[in-house]
Amino acid sequence: MSDHQYEFSVQMGCGGCSNTIRGALQSLPGLKSLAISLEEQSVVVVAEPSLSYEAILEAIKEKGKKVRRGQVDGVSRPV
Repeated sequence: MSDHQYEFSVQMGCGGCSNTIRGALQSLPGLKSLAISLEEQSVVVVAEPSLSYEAILEAIKEKGKKVRRGQVDGVSRPV
């Protein structure tokens, strides 16, 4: 199976917020790449199919961050 691209719109107020999200996600098994933009309030993850949208979403929410929108391979998903 091919990799998935997960995109999230996440409320972040400072560099500490983006670093918190980076710390929460970078150790997840199956993560291939991670791009976080404070300016665009976005988190983009490329991952193996074994790493689910729900697992990434939960990891972000567990850090107290508000997720506004989410997508899997360009298709909107509930947050």
